[in-house]
Amino acid sequence: MLKKVEISNFALIESALFEPGRHLTVISGETGAGKSLLIDALGSLTGKRANREIVRTGCDYARVEAVFSLSPESKQFSVFKEFDDKQLILGREIYADGGSQARINGRLVNISLLREVSEHLIGLHAQYEQQQIFSLTEQRNLLDRYIGEPITELLVQWQSLLNNRKMLAEQLKEYGLNPTERVRQIELLKYQIAEINNAELIIDEDKKLIERNKILATLSRMKQDLSKVRNILSADSEHGVASLLAQSASILDYSARFSKKTGFYQDRLKELAAEVSEYAINLADIYQELKAEPNEIERINQRLDLIDKLKIKYGDTIDEILHYLADSEKRLILLLKSEELFNQCRADLLINEQAMNELAEKIHNLRLKASNELSEKISGALAKLAMPNVKFSVEIKMLKKAEKGYYGIKGRDQVEYFIQPNIGEPLMPLNKIASGGEVSRILLAIKSILGENDELEVLIFDEIDSGVSGNTALSVAAMLREIARNKQVLCVSHMAQVAAASDTHYLIEKKVQDQRTSTQLRKLNFAEKTKEVARLLSGNPDDQSTVNLAKKMIALYEQR
Repeated sequence: MLKKVEISNFALIESALFEPGRHLTVISGETGAGKSLLIDALGSLTGKRANREIVRTGCDYARVEAVFSLSPESKQFSVFKEFDDKQLILGREIYADGGSQARINGRLVNISLLREVSEHLIGLHAQYEQQQIFSLTEQRNLLDRYIGEPITELLVQWQSLLNNRKMLAEQLKEYGLNPTERVRQIELLKYQIAEINNAELIIDEDKKLIERNKILATLSRMKQDLSKVRNILSADSEHGVASLLAQSASILDYSARFSKKTGFYQDRLKELAAEVSEYAINLADIYQELKAEPNEIERINQRLDLIDKLKIKYGDTIDEILHYLADSEKRLILLLKSEELFNQCRADLLINEQAMNELAEKIHNLRLKASNELSEKISGALAKLAMPNVKFSVEIKMLKKAEKGYYGIKGRDQVEYFIQPNIGEPLMPLNKIASGGEVSRILLAIKSILGENDELEVLIFDEIDSGVSGNTALSVAAMLREIARNKQVLCVSHMAQVAAASDTHYLIEKKVQDQRTSTQLRKLNFAEKTKEVARLLSGNPDDQSTVNLAKKMIALYEQR
């Protein structure tokens, strides 16, 4: 049961507290007062997309929070016991700078979990469903909802078989090459595999070859430079730096005996002479290492040319070429075995097709039986909604193999609703002849029947009485009350008859304060409800005769 909804900064709603009653709660108000805002706010808790434009001007975010009470006897209790054993709080925040956050019992969750949880709590039936019901897909979905778990289990099996069929069909296409094409591909793969294997590629080999090429290209200059520097530094040459340093140290032998400072620098010159001499030796070693084999540059360039040709064919890097090699080897193995695999795959596909045929028949029979029941029940419900001569029929047609949808995700049935609005006329598709008011009643009739099977305890209707008036509106009100015996029903309405039938009544109205417009939600007492019913009847809530009529209408339902 929905205990309360708190809304903050949601479009024109600055702040609102909504506490619906246990049975039928009606929300009414002047046109443009913002009745749809309440539905939009509740819709945001079902995971529907919420644009940042709904955030009230000047505010950082909008917030909607709903509290549901759960009893251990309810079907939802087993689903949500991980959250709390008494209540469940759904929350949504939409930010002015974009994005939103969802919460369950204060814990941050993703939108998909909020949507999944709310599907077990709220049935939101908005005006756009009047167009949805014309869709054959929606008509089939509504029938399947009526059937419930039995059809769900069969459809899970169907989708598993369907996925398996798609996989087998792809494999069959791959294995089912004609002999000429198979030979052509095998020969091509053998050539490509041999070409790559013969190259004996090594990871990063090309990078190392390029680096070696750079060294070889500068080898002559490097040897010249090393030789010159070695001669300049060498102790073997009379004018080498090491020799000159040693000579300088010898010259200071006499002075060093009488001057400590001179002795210090004499020692330093000897160290430098030894160090420079070592540099010369090391540079000589490097000189000896700078060797190039005969024709090495030519061989490197030929190797790089080969690698570049392979890159053009098989990948941008050696690593990619080797991956291509591995994939080609796997593909070759498959092609060599393809005839055997093709025959096995074809046999598996025939087994799968037979299983799908049998399952499609079970799904069809289940829908056929349910369609007869649903047709009868909806016709009965429509009779209660001032459509006594209407015949409603749910027709099931199993598609043939050539028809679109034969391999659809919901079986092979085309479900279509037909209606006979007057005696003597033929049954016609629903979308061909139903008026707006008729569609509203048909939708309500369907929801009333589905509600018997639904685990949902909260049903929300947005102007389900659209396009009806007079006695028909009374019939709609009676059915809403009937549904509300076992469900908590919230209904946005502009009909006095529906408003009079409410157990709890809220008024939505616009007010201007401090140059700002806001939409406010107010729970009505009996006197206020009477005036609102009178306003809905005649537009004049102060006309005494209309007020008296409103009291009589309300009294009719209070006596029941």
